[in-house]
Amino acid sequence: MSFLKEITDYKNTVINRILSDSDLCKAISYNSNDFLSQPHIEDTSMLIYNNIYPYRFIPDIKIEAKSFITLSCTDYRPSGNSFKNGLLGIYMFTHRDLFKTDYGYTRVDYVLSKVEELMNSKNGIGIGRLSFNSLNEFAVNEKFQGYALTYRPVDFN
Repeated sequence: MSFLKEITDYKNTVINRILSDSDLCKAISYNSNDFLSQPHIEDTSMLIYNNIYPYRFIPDIKIEAKSFITLSCTDYRPSGNSFKNGLLGIYMFTHRDLFKTDYGYTRVDYVLSKVEELMNSKNGIGIGRLSFNSLNEFAVNEKFQGYALTYRPVDFN
């Protein structure tokens, strides 16, 4: 198997962590300002390829107001004789009409905090704990904005 096979595993782990958090799924699925008071999503897997994508882009950003999480793995390179490292990017963005919530914080800030709770300094991606790399604002276009959160996983070759 390819020595970069872990990239698929990393993405699957991130997606499974996102899908395991009921409130995070509500935040990206429901468009209402009171998304946390909406019904529990029984089948969170329906969010994959609707709101969550295992690659950086989405098929058509001209669609209606929605929230998204997309993933990327970039800048992978050897690190020493038996390790490799790179960047795991998690992009969270929403339509500007959905930013306001009933909770005193923006939807995208809520999504960012939930994703960070699920990822930062956790085991299961690479060896050891996942290391925070950076946080930047992310603008898809004038209607969709959010954050790009990156981590640096390290793994064996």
